[in-house]
Amino acid sequence: MPQHHPVSMAIAAAVARLAAFRPTRIVGEPDRADAHGLVDDLMTLAAVVDPIVQAMGDYAQSTLGIPAADVDRYFRHQLRGALEGNATWCITQAVAERQESVAPRGRRPNGRWR
Repeated sequence: MPQHHPVSMAIAAAVARLAAFRPTRIVGEPDRADAHGLVDDLMTLAAVVDPIVQAMGDYAQSTLGIPAADVDRYFRHQLRGALEGNATWCITQAVAERQESVAPRGRRPNGRWR
């Protein structure tokens, strides 16, 4: 019996997870909970896609002899690493700025005056 390609197996697992994925829906004025929901969605997508990239690295290691350290460095958690602090920061910052702009004048939540 032919053996399944390891990357194809990772893709099949990802397809099943993506089919079950339900993104956050924002209704009304967005708040921090909505931002956290979107960030969670991004991390969920990274958790789906990163195993495919990892499988590619593992396959390259087994066929091309790429060192394990390079697989860990260049193929593990690549999407997650790209999103954390970039897209995730952008989302949370946008909501914070939006809330800041619509907040009533007076004291800020941190106690300082506007």
